[in-house]
Amino acid sequence: MEYRTKYRDWMQKYFAEHADEKVRARDIYENMTAEGLKINLATVYRNLDRLENENVLRGHKIAGEDEKFYQYMRPRMDCGNHLHLLCSRCGKIIHLNCSFMNEISEHLLAEHGFAVDCSQSMLVGLCRECRLEMEERKEKEPK
Repeated sequence: MEYRTKYRDWMQKYFAEHADEKVRARDIYENMTAEGLKINLATVYRNLDRLENENVLRGHKIAGEDEKFYQYMRPRMDCGNHLHLLCSRCGKIIHLNCSFMNEISEHLLAEHGFAVDCSQSMLVGLCRECRLEMEERKEKEPK
């Protein structure tokens, strides 16, 4: 039986609306309290743990960052079988669910004997928009 509360329902709706963004527990807490919901941070973490255990969310820890962030596992997107790209600047998450993913996996296995666990893997870098914005800003700097 699925455990449901108004907090859990709110969180699932929030994650569905922010499916392509990294979301931290403090983001959830701040948004819930801003909407007038009376909740404490421990309850937020407890609900996030439940949603993660039910494979609704996937938690990630990135080197150099103190706080874990959560990714919404979109239904029918098969997120466990493809890599995700994370923009380190804006936090956008991009699904790498194209045929190139198969080429990467096959190459790594054939040439390096390495089997990728996509459910635990995320590539971190800059999305197109952030990279272009940074390049434009750099071009405008006095030399």
